[in-house]
Amino acid sequence: MSGGAWRRLGSLALAGATALAAVACGGGGGGGGPTGPPPPTSSITFTPTGGGNPLLASGAGTQGTNLELELRTTGVQDLYGLAFHLSYPAAAMRFVGAAQGSILSAGGSVQTSFQVVDSPVGNLVVGLTRLGNVSGTAAGGTLMTLQFTGVASGTGNVAFTSNQANDSLGNVIPGLTWSAGTVQVTIVPGSR
Repeated sequence: MSGGAWRRLGSLALAGATALAAVACGGGGGGGGPTGPPPPTSSITFTPTGGGNPLLASGAGTQGTNLELELRTTGVQDLYGLAFHLSYPAAAMRFVGAAQGSILSAGGSVQTSFQVVDSPVGNLVVGLTRLGNVSGTAAGGTLMTLQFTGVASGTGNVAFTSNQANDSLGNVIPGLTWSAGTVQVTIVPGSR
């Protein structure tokens, strides 16, 4: 091979190596530019309608498409028991469970009865009461947690009806405000 042929072969080899290096490094282009918005994700959002009320629903334990709706009290004198219906948008979410808080059981030292029935679907019938000859409580905190999961995109109201609270003598406690709110469920296929 002549010297010119070797130079041409060397130039071709150098050009090929440069092209391979450009492909291996992503071809240049600067990097670090805008990447665009993140992809949408499924979610459930609870927005309370009130604050600081004696009996208030709060979505404190919400993650992804799971909603933990807490029923809290800021302190009701001689609270012995309560009963209510809670309506929710059944087309957008499903009731999956409930857990009693420690307020009426006084940390486990007082016996209680706690029942939740989804009847008909979209309407929880709930009762929580102390049992026996004990006084009520004035403590504030979580009475119960109701758990839901999102099943379809949609919005709707979460509302109390037929609600009442009783004292240790069985009398209805007057003048209480019960506040729930609204829920928005967004289901993005493949993002759960």
